[in-house]
Amino acid sequence: MREAVRHFWPDGYPVKLIQVAGTSGKGSTSQFIQAGLSSFGKAGAYVKPHVFDFAERFVLDRGLADHGEIVRVWEEDVRPYSVESAMRGEAWTLDHFEASLLIALKLFEKHRLRWAVVETGMGGRYDPATALEVVATVVTNVGQDHEEALGAEHWQRAVEKAGICRPGVPLFSADQDERTIGVLKDVCRDVGAPYHHLTMKDVNRVKRLVAGRGRPNNPDRLLFSEHQMVNAALAARVVDFLVGGASLERLARSFLVTRYVGRFWKIDKDVYADVAHNSSKTKALANELKARFPGTKKVFVVGISGPRDPVAVVGPIVPQAKALVITSAGFKGQDPGRVYARLRDAFPETPIHLAPNPATTLSVARNIRGQSEVIVFTGSTYMIDQALNQDEHLRHLNASVGWREENRKQVSGSPSSSLPEEKR
Repeated sequence: MREAVRHFWPDGYPVKLIQVAGTSGKGSTSQFIQAGLSSFGKAGAYVKPHVFDFAERFVLDRGLADHGEIVRVWEEDVRPYSVESAMRGEAWTLDHFEASLLIALKLFEKHRLRWAVVETGMGGRYDPATALEVVATVVTNVGQDHEEALGAEHWQRAVEKAGICRPGVPLFSADQDERTIGVLKDVCRDVGAPYHHLTMKDVNRVKRLVAGRGRPNNPDRLLFSEHQMVNAALAARVVDFLVGGASLERLARSFLVTRYVGRFWKIDKDVYADVAHNSSKTKALANELKARFPGTKKVFVVGISGPRDPVAVVGPIVPQAKALVITSAGFKGQDPGRVYARLRDAFPETPIHLAPNPATTLSVARNIRGQSEVIVFTGSTYMIDQALNQDEHLRHLNASVGWREENRKQVSGSPSSSLPEEKR
């Protein structure tokens, strides 16, 4: 990745970059930082995964990248370099993540942005974005996810995420777990990076400002619940550091209008989607739903992907569930019949329905829902795409993800390498 950056920008990359890592809250925090910086100059963000459309990954100042522009950057810049570098041998072959990141960097440059936020994928230490020169790093928190790759112990996952630290570059974190704080402080001390920790005083300042602005009881806005207040406060600390003396009132105005595809996303009246695919995220989602819709029962449509325990993922939302609708998660999805059986045994008091085809789940959920009750699609990004994407062409393309790997397996007769859990 460093070699690719030197190839395209031999004199250094012209946009100031901020890297965000963490188990949950990365996307929201990245969007809040981007929105806050946009109040002081042109700013963008590279976030992932996308839900319906690859263009969702590329936020350019006040909107998403244009399809044609993404194609031109790929065809004219990134693809020729990818082919040329691959000719040098397997070690130089750029993967999906690296090529997508280069597309984002090219788009940021073409739009003459001043700042851009880059969201880390799994972990951080070996993420392609960690090869970039940045002006600030952020670790939102450390929870439970990807233990098979990052480690079963909390400290192991914390070390992987702390791996985004750079000498002399400040690291910001909102995690209140003493285990995380200890690891982050130690790594920062070892690397020589200033450490900035979010306090409840910072969060309360944001709460007071937000409470007096906009429509505080509007459940459809992103900035509503406790953990989103924490994400916004963390973003405010980062923006204030970068611009020097940023007005919190000014930032609060930009945070209130921030929207994020896939993160508490309103699809229709009383129908929402949230890509909470691990237990840390579903705990946050449960708290958010309780704050947004107190006393209201919800019908949850759930698909589980990857090597996750369905009981651990779904457990936090069960107390608010009128019913669960279990469906296929598509790419890397667990068998919905097995998930249904596991959850039925674990939660015998909760009505659980099996609807293997995601395309049927919205009508199934509407038949179950009572008046003024809420439907929430959650779990796998792939399931949400197959259930709710109105573009039949994109839906077909996204449903076909991974077919090259399957063909390779059939041709070679050997198992394909494991793919990172993200859309290809």
